[in-house]
Amino acid sequence: MKNIFLVGMPSSGKSTLGKKLARRLGYRFVDLDEYIVRDQKRSITDIFSQDGEGYFREVESRVLKTIVPNRALVVATGGGAPCFFDNMDYIKASGLSVFLDVPPAALARRIQSHGQDDRPLLSGATALEKELTRKYLLRRPYYSRADLILSGEMNVEQLVEQLKPLL
Repeated sequence: MKNIFLVGMPSSGKSTLGKKLARRLGYRFVDLDEYIVRDQKRSITDIFSQDGEGYFREVESRVLKTIVPNRALVVATGGGAPCFFDNMDYIKASGLSVFLDVPPAALARRIQSHGQDDRPLLSGATALEKELTRKYLLRRPYYSRADLILSGEMNVEQLVEQLKPLL
């Protein structure tokens, strides 16, 4: 059964929706960031602060490519994962990709409601919505290559109905 890769900005709902979707489909949920933390034996924040974004992106790409196709997985990727190296090509070749397209203003509200500590590239951003908009515009060309683009609020049942013909 095809893997499903959820792509999108930080706080777009990849992990939250991904867990629900995996339960509903009988798939296993995978958080790419958790795999990276296990691989590196330290937090994402520590990786960024100690070794920088370039190193993180190399590790992220390597760990992503350990995910074997057709294993009935729902994979929540990191926000930048599709945008580096040939990661989006790998995602598309390894399963079904779904872009959770959430406007930057909504992302900013979500991030502010739960804090920014776990998002190294957004920590300290005084104009959070402006920074999210900048990143969104840079990343959207990669995200838009997804097999399915979901805009607005959607529950798991609606998502499953849209995914069925593609699985």
